[in-house]
Amino acid sequence: MTARRRLGLAVTAAGLAGLVALCVVFAPSWLVGGVSGLTAAERLKAVNDVRSTLLQALGGLLALSGAGLGAYLTFRQLQLNRESRSIDLFTRAIEQLAVEHEATRHGAVYGLERLADLDPRYRGHIHALLTSFICLRVPWEPGTPRREGGLANDVAAAFAVLSRGSVIEAGAGSELERVDLRGVDLTGLAIPRVCFAGANLEGAVLRNAKLAGATLTGADLRDADLRGADLTGADLTDARLAGVRADGATRWPAGFEPPG
Repeated sequence: MTARRRLGLAVTAAGLAGLVALCVVFAPSWLVGGVSGLTAAERLKAVNDVRSTLLQALGGLLALSGAGLGAYLTFRQLQLNRESRSIDLFTRAIEQLAVEHEATRHGAVYGLERLADLDPRYRGHIHALLTSFICLRVPWEPGTPRREGGLANDVAAAFAVLSRGSVIEAGAGSELERVDLRGVDLTGLAIPRVCFAGANLEGAVLRNAKLAGATLTGADLRDADLRGADLTGADLTDARLAGVRADGATRWPAGFEPPG
């Protein structure tokens, strides 16, 4: 037991002892003392009656206090159990993201999304973990052969979770620099403040993607499908845009001259 807890128990015990002393010794005589016209026997009976009433009230107060303390301890235990469960789920998901079996990694991604719903305190951690997971799974390195068949299920799931937004704190950015998304179908992508700096998005399908405020500095967007995409406020500095497909619904940054 810590010194602080021992001190708290000592103070509580002293307080209870003081209340008992007040109810038994001092208060009854003081309350009855102001009543005139009582015989000695009547005064003694009145003192005992007051003492009995005060003790009953004190007992009721202690019972209520005990019930309140029990409720608090129960709540605290439930809170500790929840925290322990959240830690276990988060730790297990981290381990599962590193295994070779794709289906396990896939399940871990959705497990993290569920944890973010159950315990919002983990949202920031899960957000950072999923962006790092994507960067590790699909890094862009010049000379790397183009991936066939699109994204693996686990990576696609991570993009889907990020796009739903439940794991992203308000105002947080998503760091997905230098990822290889060549030819990938990202229709309707909606990751706020996403950073694709230096990423390879050549031939990617970004139709109706919500890329307002995105960082696309140095990104390769050649032949990408940007029809209906919202690029309002995006940073397209040094982005490669030759052959991109756009339409009247494509929204470009203010003052930006889209390719012909």
